[in-house]
Amino acid sequence: MTTGAPAQTVHFDQKHYTAVVSGTKGSTVRWREDIHEGLAIFIFDNHPTARPLAGLVTAVETYDLAHLSPLAARQPPGTDMTNFAKQLRVNYYPEMPEDAVLQVVVIATGHHGDSSLPTT
Repeated sequence: MTTGAPAQTVHFDQKHYTAVVSGTKGSTVRWREDIHEGLAIFIFDNHPTARPLAGLVTAVETYDLAHLSPLAARQPPGTDMTNFAKQLRVNYYPEMPEDAVLQVVVIATGHHGDSSLPTT
């Protein structure tokens, strides 16, 4: 992790606000985004009241879409990964190809017990 680097911005759909703040959403799968370990500011796009939230990217793992498993994607066992990929395309990345390389990004905030993170 790089220290002293400015915090990166990680955008989420507004529907993920409660899960990120509560810590029940501890990861996100991304395509063609330059996310790295370190401090982060989580932005909740189109949320009517959510302010930016200080957080941390604790790990970034890279996987080929074709080899992404439920375990690697931090999804429940038995998750249909063909449907998972389809939902990524429908909801976020309509141009994502079959040979996409994805990042599984592990996140944390200071709102659920990690006092080492700044709060907003």
